[in-house]
Amino acid sequence: NHNFSAGNNKNTIEAHVGVNGEANLDFLNIPLTIPEMTLPYTIITTPPLKDFSLWEKTGLKELLKTTKQSFDLSAKAQYKKNKDQLSITNPLRVFYEFISQNINSFDSRFEKAQDDALDFLTKSYNEAKMKFDKYKVEESHNKLPRTFQIPGYTIPVINIEVSPFTVEMLAFGYVIPKAISTPNFTLPGSDFYVPSYTLVLPSLELPVLRVPRSLLKLSLSDFKELATANNIFIPAMGNITYDFSFKSSVITLNTNAGLYNQSDIVAHLLSSSSSVIDALQYKLEGTSSLTRKRGLKLATGLSLSNKFMEGSHNTIVSLTKKNLEASVTTTAKVQIPILRMNLKQELNGNTKSKPTVSSSIELKYDFNSPQLLSTAQGAVDHKLILESLTSYFSIESSTKGDVKGSVLSREYSGTIASEASTYLNSKGTRSSVKLQGASKVDDIW
Repeated sequence: NHNFSAGNNKNTIEAHVGVNGEANLDFLNIPLTIPEMTLPYTIITTPPLKDFSLWEKTGLKELLKTTKQSFDLSAKAQYKKNKDQLSITNPLRVFYEFISQNINSFDSRFEKAQDDALDFLTKSYNEAKMKFDKYKVEESHNKLPRTFQIPGYTIPVINIEVSPFTVEMLAFGYVIPKAISTPNFTLPGSDFYVPSYTLVLPSLELPVLRVPRSLLKLSLSDFKELATANNIFIPAMGNITYDFSFKSSVITLNTNAGLYNQSDIVAHLLSSSSSVIDALQYKLEGTSSLTRKRGLKLATGLSLSNKFMEGSHNTIVSLTKKNLEASVTTTAKVQIPILRMNLKQELNGNTKSKPTVSSSIELKYDFNSPQLLSTAQGAVDHKLILESLTSYFSIESSTKGDVKGSVLSREYSGTIASEASTYLNSKGTRSSVKLQGASKVDDIW
């Protein structure tokens, strides 16, 4: 069974999804019987399995408690609109002003280029026509029409007689013929006769070029600046929320998340569960905020709690015109039957008087496994400091660690310590390293 809904109005946009159902797991109570089998292409033989219950033997009975299972899932997302608006300067305003200032001069140049081009084409064509007509008239007066006569002849082998034919040329040249008379002939041994034809070709003349008056009136379209807004308004980001829930006979899960745009931008996350199984119970919470007053400040916090694990993380980054400062802190705690461990890490940096970065890590652990006949207890401490200016660079590091325990009832212990430093400036470099260690194992060293 499921349902879905969505809505949008002037204040919010939201969507909701709901699903619920039931499941019957009685089939897991049916005992299974599997005979002895040999795996194909191998010599491995599996033992027989008789009256095997998946519900009881796999631990599902302790986990689910009952074969009648049901679940209910719900998810909802909502966006709450912000009535505030962000103003952005219209970038096309400068383009409109440039076009408005230069369109008149561009139009006049276009018209002048149009007139010059039409005058050049008309003048060139008229001059060519005048020279052609003059040459035609002069040649016509000085030269009489010419006629070329081709005498008759007989084509060998096939004995076809071709009669004489003539080609009359124009008076002003021999290149272009005026009229052509084709010969007549008769195919031997038949009555097929082809008569003579006369083809008259028109004389070559250039027509009078007439330029349409519409071309003389060709012009660009008028440009009119549109009434545009000086600014573009974009709605500011609103608030986004998300809710999720899942319920069953084994676990109940709830998750809420939100992103809020108010005086500061804040993000929040909360997720938790409750269950008949302690290992599935947890709580996760996180918050992040961005402050824009007197610079930028980003603060983030995250925490997790569970039967076997706890931890937290915090980050702060602050940026102003004169200083940059950041700090990161992480803590973790693990508690399982054979191991207990605590971890703490810190990282700090700032640029107040000089760029400085410092880091420290502390780790403590206690391992105890009766099945392995082994124990171990110890701690590790690491520190790092870095300083820098345009005139020098300095770094210092130190590490300390110790361990104590036993393996197969034989006790052992050990310690280690190291220190290192480096200093660098325009005059030279100075470095030092120190390392110490000790160990002990009963009846060995």
